[in-house]
Amino acid sequence: MTETTFFRLLDGADRPARLLKAVRNLREGDDSPDAHHADPDSFRQVPGSPFAYWVSEEVREKFVDLQPVESGNRTAKQGLATANDFRFVRTSWEVEPVNVAYSNPETLVKKWVPFAKGGDYSPYYSDVHLLVNWHRDGSEIKGQVGPSGKLEARPQNTSYYFRPGLTWPRRTSLGISVRVLPEGCIFADKGPAAFSTSTDLLVLLALMNSRAFGALVALHMGAAHTAARSYEVGVIQRTPVPDIPAAEAERLGGLAFRCVDLKRNLDSANETSHAFHLPALLQVDGGTLAERVAAWRGRVTEAERELAGNQREIDDLAFGLYGITGGDRAAMEGAGDGASHPGEDGGGGDTDEPEVAAPVDGASLAADLISYAVGCAFGRWDVRMAHDPSLAPKLADPFSPLPVCSPGTLTGPDSMPVRLGFSGGEVASEEWLRARPDAITVPEEASVASPSIPQDEYPIEIDRDGILADDPDRPDDIVRRVRGVFESVFGENADGIEADVCGMLGVKDLRSYFANPRKFFDYHTKRYSRSRRKAPIYWLIQSPKRRYGLWIYYHRLDPDLVYKALTRYVDPKIRFEEDRLSENEATLREISEAGGSPKQAEKAIAARQDLLADLREFRVRLARAANLDLAPDLNDGVVLNIAPLHETVPWKEANTRWEELISGKHEWSHVGRHLRRRGLV
Repeated sequence: MTETTFFRLLDGADRPARLLKAVRNLREGDDSPDAHHADPDSFRQVPGSPFAYWVSEEVREKFVDLQPVESGNRTAKQGLATANDFRFVRTSWEVEPVNVAYSNPETLVKKWVPFAKGGDYSPYYSDVHLLVNWHRDGSEIKGQVGPSGKLEARPQNTSYYFRPGLTWPRRTSLGISVRVLPEGCIFADKGPAAFSTSTDLLVLLALMNSRAFGALVALHMGAAHTAARSYEVGVIQRTPVPDIPAAEAERLGGLAFRCVDLKRNLDSANETSHAFHLPALLQVDGGTLAERVAAWRGRVTEAERELAGNQREIDDLAFGLYGITGGDRAAMEGAGDGASHPGEDGGGGDTDEPEVAAPVDGASLAADLISYAVGCAFGRWDVRMAHDPSLAPKLADPFSPLPVCSPGTLTGPDSMPVRLGFSGGEVASEEWLRARPDAITVPEEASVASPSIPQDEYPIEIDRDGILADDPDRPDDIVRRVRGVFESVFGENADGIEADVCGMLGVKDLRSYFANPRKFFDYHTKRYSRSRRKAPIYWLIQSPKRRYGLWIYYHRLDPDLVYKALTRYVDPKIRFEEDRLSENEATLREISEAGGSPKQAEKAIAARQDLLADLREFRVRLARAANLDLAPDLNDGVVLNIAPLHETVPWKEANTRWEELISGKHEWSHVGRHLRRRGLV
């Protein structure tokens, strides 16, 4: 077939006029930037024979001359499709760390495995924030039968599970987004993976995130750009890879590692990440909160600048290795959405989420600081690391297994979260913390003289029963405990920092921030919702008129927790307010007998009576939940465990899940089975 002329008018305005001008130019013997000439027979060199007319014959020949990704010891695979993510998938903060496995043999006794399932657009690095039930080699998933009587799940390429590799969201509108897949993970159908024993994974990571590779992927798909496309395994398998000399490989690997390191370091301020050790405002210095916000913004800006510079160098190296120069490079850069220049349509991956950038606005950073203080008060985070960040263990190699607990976790000398109850629980000593080689390794046995400390030597008072009250009359008042953390961290500047925090959050004080469900609880719920799973772990339960509330820590749930809320908090509060009402009534009698004005006393009595009515109704609703006699099981996940408290939780999700449970859904869950035994379904 002879050469054919193609006109490309995909962008810009005045397309009819441009087409007319291009045709006239050709008739007059002149060329046009909108006109491309190619022999359609040459399209057969590209798998699928797409109309790849906007690049030269030399570029199309790359698919013939170079080895594809799927060659030698390199491969790309599609992974697990559970067919029921609500049942089989959890966020990493929903289950107990002791139940998470990092190798296939561990799944014989442990239930959950880190699960890479696509997700955000985030080249080079993205935390694996999901878990999947792979207990006993995935027997529960594999045995799932659908309405048709057929097995529904697709556990594909299981021999590649738990291997280190690379993964990417199968579909994204921002371009291909390849990132590290740590050892010990299972990958999904929506999060395919690539593996190599001959090519350094970091080198392959750099190459696959280059604009050259992305443009070749787009060419293969017959697209002028890579946005809003499905990066199926077959497409990636057939994309060509150039020969990479040792010097270029070393440079590419080094640049990729630095990109991973930069992004993971920023993620260390995200408390839902396996990399977390301190919130952003405690990773930088400043006498005021505003100074700390500015310092963090500077750190993020510098990281983004270096990432962009690294990406430009990776792109230059990749185009050079492919031998793509001049007009071809310009055409491919203009057409493709490389990692350094994401699309402008704001779309996301399989979870419809764009890349989760490190927050830099004052309100988000202040809210993160409050959340950290709440976590310290509940015994989740180790406040000593705010005093001395060097106590946090270093992160391991990015391809190593994920840490069981993030570096900022308050642990015992077994590296597991401290179980702080009235019977106590060991807290790791600073000596033990300093002896840890990294976040996935514990010191050798007997190598630390004093691996633990008594709890009374810990710097702050920690809640022991998993409940904090929104009540200034109690020592375990949430505001009092947060202030205790601030005093420990900021010393004499604590009051000023608290005032700055409230100013940035737009609230008059911390009390109003915690009492209003649209403030801290909303923020926390959004922060702890990922991949369509909503999983807040600090629960607000409130009286109907929101005059009294309790905060419950999900990881302290036990069969008696609701009874504790009643007997240790609500009942004493009712008795306290009844006593105060009696005092108000006595005062009114004294005023009346003396002939004084009773208005103020009557107003106080009316307010107290309203509060008591609110508290008593709160008690009735809590008692209904307590009488269900449910033993919580964290394997059910947050939304099913919170559902029995739906009458007291200012969150529609709890009520929605309760209605599903009593209608007979989720019969596989612990709570679902219990309700059936009680005859409530």
